[in-house]
Amino acid sequence: MSFEGGARKVSQRADASGFARIYQTAGDMVVYEGEEPYRLAAWPAPAAPPLTREARIQPSVLLRAANAVIDFTGRQATLAELRDWRDGDAQEGVAVHLIHGPGGQGKTRLAGHVAELWRREGWVVLAAHHRRDRSAPDAFIVPDVAAAVGVLVVVDYAERWDTADLLSLLADTQIRRGLPVRVLLLARPAGTWWQSLEYRIQRDRHLVPSLRELAPLDQDASVTRCGLFEAARDRFAELLEVLDARNIEPPLTLEGHEAYRLVLTVHMAALAAVLAHDRGQPAPGDPVRVSECLLARERDHWKAMGNSHLEMPLLTSPDAMAQVVYTATMTGRLPYADGKAALRQADIDSGHAVGQLLKDHALCYPPSTTNPSGRTPHKAESPLRAQATVLEPLYPDRLGEDFLALSTPGHTYDFPADSWAAEALARLLVPIADRGETLAEGDGVPVWTRHGLITLIEAAHRWPHLAEQLFALVASHPHLALRAGGTALASLVDLPGVEPALLEAIESVLPAHRHIELDIGIAAVSARLAKHRLATSTNPAWARTCEALAIRLSNAMLHSQALVAGNLSTQRWQQLAEADRKTWLPDFAASLSNHAVRLLKVGRQDEAISIAKQAADSFAELAEADRKTWLPDLAGSLNVYAALLAGVERQDEAVSISKQAIDLYEEVTAENGDFHRPDLASLLNNHASRLKEAGRRDEAILVSQRAVSLLESLVEVS
Repeated sequence: MSFEGGARKVSQRADASGFARIYQTAGDMVVYEGEEPYRLAAWPAPAAPPLTREARIQPSVLLRAANAVIDFTGRQATLAELRDWRDGDAQEGVAVHLIHGPGGQGKTRLAGHVAELWRREGWVVLAAHHRRDRSAPDAFIVPDVAAAVGVLVVVDYAERWDTADLLSLLADTQIRRGLPVRVLLLARPAGTWWQSLEYRIQRDRHLVPSLRELAPLDQDASVTRCGLFEAARDRFAELLEVLDARNIEPPLTLEGHEAYRLVLTVHMAALAAVLAHDRGQPAPGDPVRVSECLLARERDHWKAMGNSHLEMPLLTSPDAMAQVVYTATMTGRLPYADGKAALRQADIDSGHAVGQLLKDHALCYPPSTTNPSGRTPHKAESPLRAQATVLEPLYPDRLGEDFLALSTPGHTYDFPADSWAAEALARLLVPIADRGETLAEGDGVPVWTRHGLITLIEAAHRWPHLAEQLFALVASHPHLALRAGGTALASLVDLPGVEPALLEAIESVLPAHRHIELDIGIAAVSARLAKHRLATSTNPAWARTCEALAIRLSNAMLHSQALVAGNLSTQRWQQLAEADRKTWLPDFAASLSNHAVRLLKVGRQDEAISIAKQAADSFAELAEADRKTWLPDLAGSLNVYAALLAGVERQDEAVSISKQAIDLYEEVTAENGDFHRPDLASLLNNHASRLKEAGRRDEAILVSQRAVSLLESLVEVS
């Protein structure tokens, strides 16, 4: 193991299969099968403020969280709460906390401030980079934690991580020597995304996470919108060397406009006001006009870079550069080859080769070692070399989203829309195969599709004309919705104006089984469609709709909501069975069995056992009339009943019921050969566990051996 710059390098090696990689940090071993889900690096120190010349050429750099040019203010209660979380009861081990709020609320800036404060107190602060993050370091290189008081791991844009990858991160953050580890998640949403993740964290990682919504900064008693504006105005004027800035008045709409609840929007307004004052122009007040002003300065930047007197003038025209910037905002940073592919697919209206377009864009927006929030590491930091990337997006995110919207035809503002943009979304996002083109490899889905869809969905919440384009795109290519991931799919479903027909198109391509990364989005689609269908459905379709919704909600770990939907379904099936037992008893029995499991998942064990017995009795009644048809269901319901009994320490009863289930499956397997053998093996394994819990170890061993033999025979057959 070697050391460079105070950092401990991570050893890497692959096993004979080439799949398992082993990473060693601070004496702990982490093993991944296949591609590692994330990488860690030291959280960067704040970057030096841009030089006046740089800031005047491209004022938007002053808005980046990385540069932190405005002094941190307020949030004292939040800082105290985070300190209490850090120093709470769980001194050792891992603790998880979520801070959520809309983009522009100051989450990343808060995390950066916390990082600086805690570092001074001996904490090591790490940034977690997801595998899709193009700014991730080339390898794990983290500071030595031997002398650390604790370790803080910050996960920005946590809602964009795959659930499985977040769970892997939490599993990997155990440090054997007992250092406290605090994992701070930053995300825009909470809601169902967090409810599902919170349940999985508790179930799979045995941690109890906490959360806090980051309120608008002006709700802090020590902060006002006017004060925020004036502090930003004075600092921007200082950095831009603009005189008489104190004469600049805040916008008349500052106190009343909803958009100015975001500290970023206040800062954007202050910057636009200083720039307008410098040119002797009136300051914009409406937040969209503020974005227009700042985007106009971006265009001025492109024009200035094309000056023939420069050593390396741009060859790309401002109109073509606007299209490249639009593409970069949709794709996010990419490796060079993918960047070329993106520009080819976007069909930029330029006479230059894509290589020249990338070169010119890099002059305007140099690649940086940052994460998606725009943080830039200090020059003196670790020797990590960033992955070579192109198409650096326009920051901050909100300004980039406004650029997409204002460039796309359909808005009512003065900003010149580009007719090219009307078709650019489809060209960039629709899989090649769906466009009827020759498919070179894979499924033809561009690597930037997920980033583009997430960006588009976020922007569509503020821009209705983008929502219309998004709806049309998904209606024609519903598989696209799945590419966005579960959290973004749920956000899409929540957009105003989503029609049932669009949801049904998405539903038609949803996987029928559980899908850990899509279950949240699938549950959102199902919930919206159920609301529509229940308004017009009659029995038994009404009951089936509720049951299907309960299953989808349960898959997403939204167990309380699933219980409500499932209970409605069970009640309706009961009413139907009472009116016509022969026809509807099978549906009622199945619903009872499902309902018992849902009761268990919300901790209502006694009720679950009672319902499970009722389900088993109902299937027994059905089996008496048609044994061959209903025997497998009876055996399955008895297995559920036995599991519930075992869960409340009624071991002898559990063993007896479990044995009945096995005897029934023996009969089923004898008649149907291999078809039910996997189920029988599963039941045998469960029965062995119950025998062990009942203290009958010798019997348990024999049953377990039989389960293993049965599984081995199945493997041989396959």
